[in-house]
Parts: sequence; structure tokens; C-alpha cells
Amino acid sequence: MERIKLMIIRHFYVSWWVYLLVGSCFIVGLFFGFLGMSSLEQNQTSSLRQLFEEALMDFEENFNFSVSARQALVKNILNLGKIFLMGLTIIGLPLVLIIIFTRGFVLGFTIEFLLQEKAWRGGVMALLAVLPPNLLSLPAYLLGAVIAINFSLYLIRGHGQRSIKMSQCFMEYLLAMFCLGILMLGSALIEGYFSPIFIKLFQ
Repeated sequence: MERIKLMIIRHFYVSWWVYLLVGSCFIVGLFFGFLGMSSLEQNQTSSLRQLFEEALMDFEENFNFSVSARQALVKNILNLGKIFLMGLTIIGLPLVLIIIFTRGFVLGFTIEFLLQEKAWRGGVMALLAVLPPNLLSLPAYLLGAVIAINFSLYLIRGHGQRSIKMSQCFMEYLLAMFCLGILMLGSALIEGYFSPIFIKLFQ
């Protein structure tokens, strides 16, 4: 137990700047998501509102919980898979940050749209339908990005400066991503079975 604690402390000590970089990319994406929604012209907002209302009508008539959970899982695993693959390449570091920025942008845009279009009901919908799955998926994305960037930096350092064998480092990388995949599974189950209940209540 003490060894694990020391490993975690050492990890944060060495990687604090990576966490800062990844977190900053997410926050900037979140800010631009809010800003992007607020800066839309009236005709763009009207078109988006119409699409949203049509999606809600289709949601009311044809919604399937298992299909929704499966789609959410595929989306989450694909994104985590992209982060994993980018970590295996030396040039993948900026692409990982772009994925995190995009995630923040989409979340910020969605929350701002709900607040503008549904007022207090949009706020409640964002809190009860959008936030719960993100409580699992966001840490998975952010941790996955940090781990992928660290692995990419490990490759950049070269053979002469490596204190850990390549095979051991790769297996640790693979195991960490697998554990994050479990978080993504939990997030998909919440998004597919839990969030729709509140969307129906507050739409």
C-alpha cells in the first residue's frame, strides 16, 4: 500500500505540468464552447433549435435504452482508442490535446444551448442528464490524455535515457487504458439508461 502511495506521489510530482497542460486545454475548449453558442446568429440558433426539437420528438417515439447505451459506449471507446493510438506515436501529442479541447468545446456548447433554450429546465437537464455520465468519462479522457502524453514523451527521450524497459512501460500503458475503458463503460451505462429519464422529465 505504501509503495502504491509513493508511486502516485512520484507520478504527480513528475507529471504535474502535463496535468496542467491537459486541464488548460479542456478549460479553454469549455470556454470557447460557451462563447461559440453565444455568438451564433439568430438564423443559426433557430436551425439548431429546430433540429433539437425534432430530435426530442424522435426521442419520445423511438427511444431504445440499450441502443443508446451501446452508441455511447462506442463513442467513448473510439475516442479513448484515438488517445491511446496517439500516445504510441511521437507526433501524437498535439492531436491528444486537440481531442481534449474538442471534448471541452462540445460540453460547453451543449450546456450553454440548454441554458439558453430551456432556461431553468435546461439547467436542471444539464445537471441531471449531462453531468452524471461526464463524472466518469471526463476523468477518463483527462487521465487518458496525461498517460498518452507521458508515453509519447517516453518514446521521444530515446533508448539511452530510458530507465524502464519498453515492454514493461507498454504493458503499464495498456493496463491503464483498459482501466479507463471500464470508466467509459460506466459512463455509457449512465448515459444510456439514467440520463434519458431526466431528459423526458424536463424536455
